[in-house]
Amino acid sequence: MEGGLIRAARQAFEPFRRLYTETENRTLHISRIAVTPVVYTALRERFESLLRRQNAQFEVPAALHRDAELLALLARPAPQPGLPVKGLGLFEPAGTDRPEDPALAGLRTRALARYGADGLRTRMASVRQAISALRPGPPDDPLPSDANHSPPWRYRFADRYHDFHALLEAYRLLERAAPLRRDACHAPAGREFSLRADEIETLRNFAGKLEDWVLAALDRPRPDQGPGLLVAFARLEALGKTLRYGRLVFLDTLSEPEPAVLPWSSAPPVFTTADADFRLARRELTGGRELDEVGYSLLENAANRRLEARRALAGKAPFRLRIPPGLMPARPGTPTEIVRPALDAEAMQDAAAAFLAAESAQRERLAQIYRYHLVERNCVTELFRTLNDGLAGLNESDTRALGGHIEPTAADAIPFVSAQSVERRYRITESLELASRRKLFLESLDAEAYLAELSPLSSAIYPHNDEDSLFLFFTDDATWPRPLFGAANLAVGAAEALAGILTLPFDAGRTLHRGLRGMLVSLPELAFFNIRKGTFR
Repeated sequence: MEGGLIRAARQAFEPFRRLYTETENRTLHISRIAVTPVVYTALRERFESLLRRQNAQFEVPAALHRDAELLALLARPAPQPGLPVKGLGLFEPAGTDRPEDPALAGLRTRALARYGADGLRTRMASVRQAISALRPGPPDDPLPSDANHSPPWRYRFADRYHDFHALLEAYRLLERAAPLRRDACHAPAGREFSLRADEIETLRNFAGKLEDWVLAALDRPRPDQGPGLLVAFARLEALGKTLRYGRLVFLDTLSEPEPAVLPWSSAPPVFTTADADFRLARRELTGGRELDEVGYSLLENAANRRLEARRALAGKAPFRLRIPPGLMPARPGTPTEIVRPALDAEAMQDAAAAFLAAESAQRERLAQIYRYHLVERNCVTELFRTLNDGLAGLNESDTRALGGHIEPTAADAIPFVSAQSVERRYRITESLELASRRKLFLESLDAEAYLAELSPLSSAIYPHNDEDSLFLFFTDDATWPRPLFGAANLAVGAAEALAGILTLPFDAGRTLHRGLRGMLVSLPELAFFNIRKGTFR
């Protein structure tokens, strides 16, 4: 399987990680299978469609929670609620002594010529009126019937409220031609970021199209355009610097997500991949091609990863693998003004309670649909089922390219057994191992530090969290002492379960459930098998 299909498979089974986290931090064994283009396309479409449906299903309770949280905040008298607006954190706040940005100042001149001197202020007033008139809709989302259910998309109260404030701030930023923060963009030196004349011309044309789009959006404003306008303003400023300097200047898209740190030994191949992606993205600037917003976003993200990899390579430092949150930069900022809907506090509190109840029902139903079972329904069994579903309906000659068929059984739920089944029945061209974060860390330790990492009580990298049951020893690396460690873990799990019986009236069985789960994953350790890895953040 190619890299894209592997990523789609890992993401498609995210619900299992959400609902059962005791076996996280696994070392991944990946087998590359020789398949025809028809089979590869069918499998990729199956995994991606499954991922889209699952993301849409889990977005419903998340959106209901956002609505409830916002309504509860707005129901409070004072102070004003915190409201992070995506893209606003790219710009200098009001009151700074930095000069206006030339690109945004030119755009403001064009806008005022179209709307008049008070055009921006008039539009800001209409946005305030629209926010005041906002009302939450009923939390009547139907519960999903199964994993194939696709909920309808809704433009919800919290999203509209945030987008309206982004639109309001966009007018305010344009009015003062706000410059970018100094750390919001990169202007790196080096030949790889210098631009040829044809590339500069392509970017000049794209900047002109982007400015025309901004003016058209300001002519017919909609709330959902607010975040896009903020990013468009920031990109116009970065493009203006690019055209002035003759080298690529781009927004920082990698600042927010939690980074994963790779050892120095992993930096050279990561650098090679980042360099190849950057070169591929730059092809959109050559050959007389017309650059669009997607192509520019890919160039922007590729340039960020190329710069990050170059810094790691130059300093021989660990590579901070940071993934862009999406095609658009999303650095949030606090708006200058918060406008409240014209609703009394009691009505907003009642609406918040209704949304929380709907969220709870949605999450309970999703927990039933994606119920984890150690043997009958886990990531391995569902991976095989999804592969088989993706191959259904194809010609026998296409499916024969896999080399065989695997119908998941109870034994295949064990990872090393399923790996053996794949090696026996599929046509494997290559196998590789992606070591877990814990394994990579252990390999760099001396004997004393290694012994400390055998227990979560003394581990330097494992912070206990409520998602894990209590246990005394990690057993993934301690093969021969595993039954002894497993017996200790089983005893601790039993103690937690007994404590859960006493706390049952107070925590709705949460402690009892964790204790029983801890006992369950400790039993295989008595027979030299390991399931528990601990949840690492």
